[in-house]
Amino acid sequence: MNGRLTLESLRYADAVADAGSFSSAARRFGVTQPALSSSIAKLEDHLGGRLFLRNPRGTSATAFGDAVLPRIHQTVTDVDRIESEAEAFATAGKGTIRIGTSPQIEKDLVTRLRSTIYGPDPLSPGRDATLLETELDQLEEYLQVGVLDMIIVPALGLLPTYSHHLLNADFLVLVDDAGGSEPIPVADLADRELILSRNGCGITRSVESLFTEDGLTVKHSEVEVANCSTLLSWVDKGMGSVVLPERNVPEGVPVRRIVRADGTYAEMFNEMVWDPGSADSLYFDALAARLAD
Repeated sequence: MNGRLTLESLRYADAVADAGSFSSAARRFGVTQPALSSSIAKLEDHLGGRLFLRNPRGTSATAFGDAVLPRIHQTVTDVDRIESEAEAFATAGKGTIRIGTSPQIEKDLVTRLRSTIYGPDPLSPGRDATLLETELDQLEEYLQVGVLDMIIVPALGLLPTYSHHLLNADFLVLVDDAGGSEPIPVADLADRELILSRNGCGITRSVESLFTEDGLTVKHSEVEVANCSTLLSWVDKGMGSVVLPERNVPEGVPVRRIVRADGTYAEMFNEMVWDPGSADSLYFDALAARLAD
């Protein structure tokens, strides 16, 4: 390849493809048409083929252009995004992040989040944040409609088009009035009546997924609570057993870790989720990296 490949020439070529003419693209950038044409000619020389054909009705792409121009457009789009995210990160001191957390996210993680934003060594000095704790279903909805900028929730394979970053993991444990401390196989857990939450906090979905792996069905207790934060309070009432992340069980309460058929302990992973198109995406990526265990 000969000639020069510059970001300017890529932007010019992308503008010609979009506007349909060299003159319209030149006006868009405030340059003369000869200057724009010369830059694109150098790009074509570098790439080894003509991108455009000029005709009385305007400009059209060559077969070579049809193959190359979509990649040029994607490159220009990616560069623009890098620039906007970098600018947002550099000037982030003015912004307020709206963060949502599931009730089952341990308080230590929330404390570290606040320290990363406000502490003596903040990720970006001057940042502010608001925190909302609510059930998983509502957090997902709020993120999608823009009420929240980022959420911290159990990793359940949801919102596949969003950015995800794992933060930590915790063992799932059985808590019941029978006590005991030895691990319990998933198959034995299937014999227990489990008290689950009607609203999503991640535990119900995690338990159902765990059972599905082994072709088992959850046996529901006649009690179904509205909020995951109240699950533990039902254990002493003899209405069934509960499954919780181990860190959510108070010290001194007997727990039994849950064992899969392959001998591994069942875990619940927590993750940070945000819109990859957000102007704060670069900041969220750095924030997640700081929070990850």
